[in-house]
Amino acid sequence: MKKSLFAVVCVIAFCGLALPPLLQFMSPTSESTLQPTPEPTPPSVVQSTNRTLEEAVGNATSYLAQTPDPFCLLMLNVMYRRFGITEFADSLQHYDQLLANNPENLRVLVLFRRMADYSNDVPPDFFFAVTEYVDQITIPALYSDRKNLLDDYMSKLEHAANSGGYLATHALLATIWLQENHCELPISNDFAESLYYANARLIGTGSVVDDLQLEAAAFLYLAGQGRRVDDAFVRRVIATQNYDGGWSASSDTPADSYWHASVFGLMLLLHVEFPAASYPPMLATATSYDGVCLNPLVVCFVAVLLFEARKVKLKAFVVKYQ
Repeated sequence: MKKSLFAVVCVIAFCGLALPPLLQFMSPTSESTLQPTPEPTPPSVVQSTNRTLEEAVGNATSYLAQTPDPFCLLMLNVMYRRFGITEFADSLQHYDQLLANNPENLRVLVLFRRMADYSNDVPPDFFFAVTEYVDQITIPALYSDRKNLLDDYMSKLEHAANSGGYLATHALLATIWLQENHCELPISNDFAESLYYANARLIGTGSVVDDLQLEAAAFLYLAGQGRRVDDAFVRRVIATQNYDGGWSASSDTPADSYWHASVFGLMLLLHVEFPAASYPPMLATATSYDGVCLNPLVVCFVAVLLFEARKVKLKAFVVKYQ
């Protein structure tokens, strides 16, 4: 009797332990709760909404200081001249080093070098290498202080401004360069206003931050129209910055940071962090003085020669009249 009772107790205990997992396994809803393990987001594109403006600028500066893209280096040179970002002080030197490694784009790269060097020397035939439509808008504006614009340039500029997208942003960039070069192209206030409005519309009010929006916002600040960039967009830019300090081409698609979006993200935030009534121009200007810059070593050498010559003359004078 005792053995039978002990056996019954063991069976009941075993069933109590085994029944819940068995029921869970047999449940018709158990399979629907199983979800595939999500792919982990790369650490470089993890975003944080808690960083400050200063932290975002510092992180982006560190990220872009490692860039190997030549066009990005020219924009870094603008930031160095405008905001004194010392990490970008040698960006033009790095740009020149990269010219030899880009033979297929050499002519266009030499043309754009004018952004950082007022005296940039360009062979006339290099302008025939300009085939992209956006370059046909920007490069003539870049050299509008020394090279006549074609008769149809204004119509091209208007077409780009009305086309939206990257053509509208580059039309704004061309207008900035035309103004800085004191070009006499008749740009009406109505045209400029419509161009500013078109770029402001590109930013929009959605939660996504993408490359086109960052470019439009940065160019508006470069044009002195930063008031058209909403503060809410600036907050979204800071919130969508990647862990490595850059920005993806679009914040709704996890991807590695993209130098193009990142350089304009930093350009925008630098203007926000360091507001001013006016800034140094985007294009490098001629030196503010006329004359020859003397090498200090040469000056010292000439001074020594003059001093020695004066001593010789003085000694000869003393000998003569002793």
